[in-house]
Amino acid sequence: MKKIGILLSIFLLISYAKTYSQQLIKPAKLNVKWTISPLGDAHIEASSNMDAAQWDSYKRMIGNNADLLKRQMERAFPGFFLQGFSYKEDVMNRGWTLAFDALGMSRVNSKGNWQIDLNSKNPDVTKLSDKNYLLTSNYATQGALTQEIDNISLPDAAANIKQDKDAFGKAMFIYSASPSGGSGSWLTLGLGLVLTIIGALMFVLAKPAIASVKK
Repeated sequence: MKKIGILLSIFLLISYAKTYSQQLIKPAKLNVKWTISPLGDAHIEASSNMDAAQWDSYKRMIGNNADLLKRQMERAFPGFFLQGFSYKEDVMNRGWTLAFDALGMSRVNSKGNWQIDLNSKNPDVTKLSDKNYLLTSNYATQGALTQEIDNISLPDAAANIKQDKDAFGKAMFIYSASPSGGSGSWLTLGLGLVLTIIGALMFVLAKPAIASVKK
């Protein structure tokens, strides 16, 4: 998972930072909602509301060309396939929302657990519920301050959820997918056992035939 606020801040606020950096008191706020599916895909919805100066700078740079935001997201997630882009503006409140899907955001690691890499160093993590977490990060880009708030919703079947760090100190979530998460999981597990048993029986039955051929 990449910190998309960095690229958005560079792209959307660079001219604002040059013109208004000394007047900027409150950080620009970026809200990002991540909904992780049982298959590890993520539905991402990023939104921001700006003051008058920030909105003016944003409109000068983005205009009516939402494809520019799409390109920034593709740069922020180079290792993932992105699809289903949707963009809308709330002109009255000087805000915008960009939604899309990122396939394979959560991956199975070498230990057989699901893992989400946040690429965020030492974020402030708040546990809202067993499956829902809030991460807050503050950083400066091109002289402009940004506060990014990430709301992460893990699948209903997620269990043994653990917050950890990689070798570089960047945060991650690790969890297992419990079969108790739904009937579909039990069906998959049962089908796997049935196929294993059938395969073993076919091997046992085929052994006499193989032996006779060798003779």
